[in-house]
Amino acid sequence: MLKHPLSAEELMGSREIRLIDRKESNYPNLKQLCTDFDFRVLQLLHKTTEPTVNKPFILVTKDYRLTPTAAISPAFATLEQLETHVHLHQVDILHNYLFGFVDEDILSSSGLSE
Repeated sequence: MLKHPLSAEELMGSREIRLIDRKESNYPNLKQLCTDFDFRVLQLLHKTTEPTVNKPFILVTKDYRLTPTAAISPAFATLEQLETHVHLHQVDILHNYLFGFVDEDILSSSGLSE
């Protein structure tokens, strides 16, 4: 699972979504990652002239302000879509977070890939 690049402008125009109270039961996987591993859910507030443009949601690490080069997830139009992505890819997300990203070329050259 690759990291997804973010520009400094996107981060400046973003807000953290706190998963507390009622939202806990609606997004249990996001809540768990945010609570146990200090991830953050951001809503990117792009500057646009169209008020109907979606403001996407992404998952980032707690130090996203210091290292704004990547997000953990791609951008999704809704929190429900981000929750589904996290549910489906939780093992990969945590593996990359805890052990770092392993390049597929390294795996294939070492004979460890399938």
